[in-house]
Amino acid sequence: MQLMEKVAMLTRQNETFALAMIIESKGSTPRHVGKMIVYRDGSIEGTVGGGLAEYYVIEESVKAIRNGQSKIVEYKLNKHAKDGISMNCGGTIRVFIEVYTNRPELVLVGAGHLGYAMAKLADFLDYPYCIVDDRVDYCTRERFPNAANLFVNENIGKALHEANLNENSYVPIFTKDCDDIALKTALQYPCAYIGMVASKRKIINIFEKLKREGITQEQLDQVHSPIGLEIGSETSEEIAISIIGEIIKVSREKKPIKVKQLNK
Repeated sequence: MQLMEKVAMLTRQNETFALAMIIESKGSTPRHVGKMIVYRDGSIEGTVGGGLAEYYVIEESVKAIRNGQSKIVEYKLNKHAKDGISMNCGGTIRVFIEVYTNRPELVLVGAGHLGYAMAKLADFLDYPYCIVDDRVDYCTRERFPNAANLFVNENIGKALHEANLNENSYVPIFTKDCDDIALKTALQYPCAYIGMVASKRKIINIFEKLKREGITQEQLDQVHSPIGLEIGSETSEEIAISIIGEIIKVSREKKPIKVKQLNK
């Protein structure tokens, strides 16, 4: 497989990695062109020339992945030059490190009007998403043709368990009448984001109920409810924009929900 084909495949798989590419070289260097995929653990595919310069590029690529920011680095391959590295080639290389970050994976819990609006916005943003609901007539491929998966069960907790929530799951909850079950289920997983559409009174009632069932206040403090950024939204489409805006903000912070295991 060609290296750029692998980049395309990793992008489709929603992986996080960096692509290091020589963009300029002067004088004697191991290579004048070269590309290299760098993963979060420092493993690589391809090369930008090997040796100490490549070691530094890998190191900087891993840092760039952690920070979520692309960068350009430059190395003088001359141990006698000021700011040079311990190599004897004598030339200079500049390398562009492009970071590919994984997109939020949306788990839309509720297939009604707001779930439909969220799915349309996810389509536009090219965010992967699945739909979870307890109604077979709402959670359909006709309504959500681009959803990665549809999880339907009359017990919405079971449907949500089937979604295999993980550290990259962003879970906005807006069910017909079982937000408490969905929230309790989601809090058993290390999700990146959990939010719930609810009035202040409903939030108090659900939180008190879940605390009696073993959910801690620390867990509940991490739930985004009222959900979404405060932009004065009213329609389903406007609320969807406010929720996606909040998810984008949280995705830059990468702080997973803490989990307390409960009996499922």
